[in-house]
Amino acid sequence: MRKIVPTVFLFFGCFLSAFGKDVLTIGQEKGEEMLIYPSQIEEGPDGNIYVYDTADSTIKVYSPAGDFLRKIGRRGQGPGEIQRADGVTFGFTKTGKLFFSEFFGGHPWITLMDLSGEFLEVIKIEIKERFGVSDIVSLPNDRFLVQFSFVGRPEKKKDYFLQSFPQELMVLDAGGNIQSRIIIKSHHTRISYYDQGADIGIPFIPVFEWTQFKDETVIFSEGLSTKLKVIDYDGKLMGEIETPLPEPEKVTKKDLERWKEWRKESIRDRAWYSRFGRVIEKYNKSIYEKIPNLSEISFTPEGNVLVSGRWSDEDQSTDHWLLDVEGKSLAQIRTHVRGLRISKHYIFYATTDEEENILVHCLKREGSEKEDFSRIPTK
Repeated sequence: MRKIVPTVFLFFGCFLSAFGKDVLTIGQEKGEEMLIYPSQIEEGPDGNIYVYDTADSTIKVYSPAGDFLRKIGRRGQGPGEIQRADGVTFGFTKTGKLFFSEFFGGHPWITLMDLSGEFLEVIKIEIKERFGVSDIVSLPNDRFLVQFSFVGRPEKKKDYFLQSFPQELMVLDAGGNIQSRIIIKSHHTRISYYDQGADIGIPFIPVFEWTQFKDETVIFSEGLSTKLKVIDYDGKLMGEIETPLPEPEKVTKKDLERWKEWRKESIRDRAWYSRFGRVIEKYNKSIYEKIPNLSEISFTPEGNVLVSGRWSDEDQSTDHWLLDVEGKSLAQIRTHVRGLRISKHYIFYATTDEEENILVHCLKREGSEKEDFSRIPTK
């Protein structure tokens, strides 16, 4: 997904106090240009930097020098507006238009805008079930590669219900019709005393990570293997790429108890917890045996594969690998930054400062991806 092709990423990390002059830290000035809660950053076809800010439901545009240029979109119910502030994914078509889509509770269509921010049209998605768009990529011939999420049916257990979360990766044609179904997965993701609502997410869920690859294929992983699957647009497995990723770790009782304690402490509404949240105390055995070994995959402009490992809460860091198409490691780093992406002219990443403000950084490219990868801050 996201590649930089679009992705929504959340930023949590440590404060990095010093950056070289080759690193832009954008959206720091107060006013309409300030970034409050950015969730995605892309380099546009015009060379400008585009950032979606969930705080005001706009895509903010900055020049290569970091100067604020304009906003695109706004919160609202109509075409060209954003209904679900925290559920937007955006990108650019092959013809240079900006598009965005929304998650559950948002508009059930793909919005097209020009780069100046003028509304062009919406593409209605021809799916009857209730859905949300988790990720989307533009393809040639006005098609889209789209990850959909659906509402699953609850499964009754002895003391609680488990809620499922079906996801599908599809190709849509220019009219929003399903052209092919590539990947279909469904996992239990929530626990509740009730069949609908008052639910809490459960841990160690297999991931649904993919990236557009070459020759009308995608790379896909659930984070349960050291191999990445290569799947064509008809859903056929074309091969596997062996990587240096570590084997997924087995979930232990200690892992589950640590999660319960964290969940209990993170719920501030104690009355709600007493009535609904205590359901986690019934979850005494993880239904998932392994902890996923990766968190993100992206295909780079030079035709390499960028893989981010599992985030460590202990030292607030993760490993990142730059791989060739055969899975050979070209470079590896361990760093506290998150949301790492490589574009034509930048390496994007994010940190948080001492006051937990999110900082978006744009490291200007100078050489090959392998060379620039080594310039990413590691501490």
